[in-house]
Amino acid sequence: IDSEGTGPIEGLPVITAKGHAWDAGVVTKKATVKAAGAKTFTCSVCKETKTEAIAKNNFTVKAKKVTLKFAKLSRKKQTIKRAKAITVKNAKGKVTYKLAKKNKSFTVAKNGKITVKKGLKKGTYKVKIKVTAAGTEEYAPLTKTVTVKIVVK
Repeated sequence: IDSEGTGPIEGLPVITAKGHAWDAGVVTKKATVKAAGAKTFTCSVCKETKTEAIAKNNFTVKAKKVTLKFAKLSRKKQTIKRAKAITVKNAKGKVTYKLAKKNKSFTVAKNGKITVKKGLKKGTYKVKIKVTAAGTEEYAPLTKTVTVKIVVK
C-alpha cells in the first residue's frame, strides 16, 4: 500500500491473502475423565497447525436400590432392567456390563439386565457390576464399577 493508503506501490507485486483451509484434524490425545484431549488441524495452504481441546469425559454411572418380592422369587427367576438398577450418563461409545466377580445368585447380560436366580432368600444383596464405555476416536475407553443393592422382601 502506498504512503497515502490508497493502493499498491507501483512496481511491487500484489500478494493476495488466501486464508486458511483447515483439514478435518487428527486426535493427538484422547480425552479421559481426568484430562482433556487434543485435536490438531493443519492448513492445506500454508501448513500452519492449530490445536483445539477435546472436553474431559464426564462419564458417570450410578447404582440404584432395587426391591424384589420374595413370593415371586420363590417361584421363578426375576429379571431387572438396566434402567431400574443403573443410571449411565455421557457414555462415549458402546456401553457393556458384566459382574465384577462371579456370583451364583446373579448374572448380568452385556446390555445390563440383571437376572436374580429363583429361590434367593430374604435379605439385602450387593452386586458389583463393571460398566464399560468402549470410547470413540476422541475419547479413551473407561470402566467404572458400581454396587447395586438388591433387597428381597
